[in-house]
Amino acid sequence: MMRTANLRNVPFFCSWSGGKDSCLALHLAVAAGGVPRRLLCMTAEDGRRTNAHDLPVDVIEAQAAALGIALTLCATTWEDYEEKFVAALRKMAAEGIAAGVFGDIDIEAHKAWEEKVCRAAGLRASLPLWGRPRERVLAEFLALPAAATVVAARADVAPAGLAGRQLTARLARELALAGCDVAGEHGEYHTAVTDCPLFASPVAVRVRRARRVGDHWFANVTVNHDGEETG
Repeated sequence: MMRTANLRNVPFFCSWSGGKDSCLALHLAVAAGGVPRRLLCMTAEDGRRTNAHDLPVDVIEAQAAALGIALTLCATTWEDYEEKFVAALRKMAAEGIAAGVFGDIDIEAHKAWEEKVCRAAGLRASLPLWGRPRERVLAEFLALPAAATVVAARADVAPAGLAGRQLTARLARELALAGCDVAGEHGEYHTAVTDCPLFASPVAVRVRRARRVGDHWFANVTVNHDGEETG
């Protein structure tokens, strides 16, 4: 694994889910002197929503525009996910990108997979959040300062009504009291970032009533082209 400090002047891509952890990882990589060249976001096979958070692609596109970073969207199924991920990385390596930045915190299997796919493409993997206490990761994100909306939550572990709420320090305390991992590292909840210091301007979203699909609640999140965030 490539140390974050070694990213100075290194062109990199960021594995981008649209959520808080990939956003904080991007911030730390840029702060270390890395050169962000591209965001990579994997979508469902129809290309309309993301695999990770079930976000409409136009939210991801609005985030990329606010960041001023080129975006690669890669449609995939779970069966060919790794194959297409590596193919996308090889194309980026051919463009001169040398490293991949990921937002995982402490799950060894995730790190091993990220190192494997980067190695297959001749890149090095960097995980700027790796080994940080989970509570610290969330606190660092909020302290950037940054804003995010909870867009998905597991019905079996997350508090009722979580999907659609703004991510705040108060909400983090509620999660802890409910016995829910405050960082959501095991998928307890997912977020969409709407503002951070790297954004040229906030991404305004409209949040409508959440819907339940199986064991998850998903907030209906769309870009608000009127420019004012609602929820």
